[in-house]
Amino acid sequence: MMKPNEFLTSIYLGDRACKAIVLDGWKDEVKIQIDSISRVRGEHWDYYTDEDVDDGFLVFEGVDHVSFDPPGLIPNDAIGEIEFLGYKDDRFTVVIELTHGDEDSKYTTVRTTIRAKAVAIEKPGEEGARIRD
Repeated sequence: MMKPNEFLTSIYLGDRACKAIVLDGWKDEVKIQIDSISRVRGEHWDYYTDEDVDDGFLVFEGVDHVSFDPPGLIPNDAIGEIEFLGYKDDRFTVVIELTHGDEDSKYTTVRTTIRAKAVAIEKPGEEGARIRD
């Protein structure tokens, strides 16, 4: 199984959009639904689409912290940089730049901070078969 920082560098989310965010308090998970998730199997993405997961989820497991800056906006557009901040104890922290677009075409970056134990990709309807490497 890949380490979280390695796993996150193995996905491509450029030109992709955040469709939904699911906060599951009972499972301690944050699931970000993305219109398409691609895998990077070389040094660069290079338009590789054989393993694409359409409408898939980037799932953070064992979450004990999630925050949105600025608060109040629901991300619904482009996905920017994913910054891996490192480990503390048995969890890692990432900051994901998600975008909120309103009806007036005003776009705001929402820095989403998540502290979790693990990360995976989930195909719609296949929660029990998460992709971890």
